[in-house]
Amino acid sequence: MDYHQDRFRDVSLMIYCHDRLVALFPACIRNDDVVSSHEGLSYGGLLVRTEEYSDQTIRYLAAVLKYYHESGFDRLVLRQMPAFYATVPCDEMNYALFLAGASVFRVNLNSAIDLGNRLPLQRRRKTGIRTAEQNEIEVVETSDFQEFWSSILIPNLELRHSAAPVHTVDEIRSLCEANKGRIRQFNALHKGRIMAGCTIFDVGRVAKVQYFSGCDEGRANGSLDYLVYRLISEFFKDKNYLDFGNSNTENGMRINHGLLSWKEGFGARSYVQKFFDVETGNHYRISEVFA
Repeated sequence: MDYHQDRFRDVSLMIYCHDRLVALFPACIRNDDVVSSHEGLSYGGLLVRTEEYSDQTIRYLAAVLKYYHESGFDRLVLRQMPAFYATVPCDEMNYALFLAGASVFRVNLNSAIDLGNRLPLQRRRKTGIRTAEQNEIEVVETSDFQEFWSSILIPNLELRHSAAPVHTVDEIRSLCEANKGRIRQFNALHKGRIMAGCTIFDVGRVAKVQYFSGCDEGRANGSLDYLVYRLISEFFKDKNYLDFGNSNTENGMRINHGLLSWKEGFGARSYVQKFFDVETGNHYRISEVFA
């Protein structure tokens, strides 16, 4: 998170038990009395060692709330990670948040493909792939992010959403350099011209689609469909999941139906990501369950 440390007031925690690091909580200050799961990260929540048991994890959350309460913060906003990122089941977090009287104020619908149990491709996606093959679309991995950013990503975000990428091209280069082999760029080309591109964050068992976009010609000649097909059938076939991200707008209250349908055409299915608001002073409620 160093590259954007100047944008956030960091209050991340490292949790120790008997001098052993057992958990992390990336966080930043939202305002004077509210602390939040770090807003410079795609996903947040309490990160706990696989070896920890449920009662320990519950106690760690209580300790986090108590620390922030004693530091003068009245509330904690916590974003859970989608369940498919966990290496082992971890629903005890939901139980601990229930004990603390946490309220759910937002839910995102995240789409992911279970690559170990892939569902059949939708007919329209198969048609797009065949169209791309007929047009001799080529998918290549490249270390050059500039072409995708300049030719596809920035123009599309500006035209369709009046927005800009979260990362500048210099930032994505810097992240790539700092995380060797973890940030990968794939482009779909037609006669050497870029039609679509995809930036992947490789986080071990999950390949996360950070950016995905294509030009109008790329949509027509099947480049976008073919690019996803190559990602799931070749480049990341040995991963557990391909994370497409959410298809929500208006803080989770609306769904971009066309985008969701397109993702599910490749076999993606939905996993919720919950956003919780909890009073830090309720830490004692969690501790009482063990009394």
